[in-house]
Amino acid sequence: MAIGNALNSAKDVQVFTTTGTTTWTKPTGAKFVYVVCIGGGGGGGGSAPLAVSTSNVGGSGGGGGAVVSKFITASDLPTSVPVVVGSGGTGGVNAGSLGTNGSSGGTSTFGSGATIYVVSYGGGGGGLGGGNTNRPGGGGGGTGSVGFTPGAVTTISGGLPGGSTTTAIAGNGGSGNNAAAGGNAEYGGGGGGAKNGATASFFGGSSMYGAGGGGAGGTIGTVGNSTPSAGGASGSYIAGGGGAAGTNGSTTTAGSSGTTRGSGCGDGGGGGGAATFNVNNVSGSNGGAGGAPGGGGGGGGAATGTGTAGLGGNGGRGEVRVYTF
Repeated sequence: MAIGNALNSAKDVQVFTTTGTTTWTKPTGAKFVYVVCIGGGGGGGGSAPLAVSTSNVGGSGGGGGAVVSKFITASDLPTSVPVVVGSGGTGGVNAGSLGTNGSSGGTSTFGSGATIYVVSYGGGGGGLGGGNTNRPGGGGGGTGSVGFTPGAVTTISGGLPGGSTTTAIAGNGGSGNNAAAGGNAEYGGGGGGAKNGATASFFGGSSMYGAGGGGAGGTIGTVGNSTPSAGGASGSYIAGGGGAAGTNGSTTTAGSSGTTRGSGCGDGGGGGGAATFNVNNVSGSNGGAGGAPGGGGGGGGAATGTGTAGLGGNGGRGEVRVYTF
């Protein structure tokens, strides 16, 4: 029997969506328990306002959270088990001539301390924008570790076990490399979309079963703009397809939030729009929030002069689902 059909016959279903620690109580007569944990999405990177006619990049997208599931014999569990739902990462902000990285998504667990039965990790935060800084997207969360958040590097691995720097299979998180779309994944989260300097922005990576990564924010180049990009989707192995990108212009628009789902995982948020090249004092727009559970936030769009730079979108919270048979 397929797992999807089997879940319809569960005698008790408890879905935990509030971040932090709560408790699952084992129902009377339980024989088997099926647990699904989804890590939180990474926040998108924030951008900055710079002088008109100056190259200025948007923030990169945050990585999506991984999904892990497991059947457990009920007699192997105590009467109550702590449940931890990981929070979504916070989007980056404007910090002067540069933005800041988004923060990583939280880890979701069934169990705690030395006794954890199921665990899934969050996506890494998206790289900052501002100037001609080339920072990758956040790595997608893996089944063995949180996705990595960029420093001054060009290649960001997805979360372990494989630490993939390209597309990923099994529990590896998707990558967040410079000048590339976020890496796609299978059970890990999709990587966040990056920028190629001020010349291009890229889609967030997708995941067959995990959450999508956020798209990169719009950038301002010395010869024109590059448009922001869409977030990655859950249920796909092709980058993009998640939250829609915002628009550039003298009045910019924000990236759309990724889709939130009651089953499966969330999509990545779209990147925010950037100010028109050579038009002063125009604000960038915020990246879209990652869909719950686990979608990465989109990167913020670049601004000019006294305009306000776009904030990175917050990552989607994690989730824990417990089915009892």
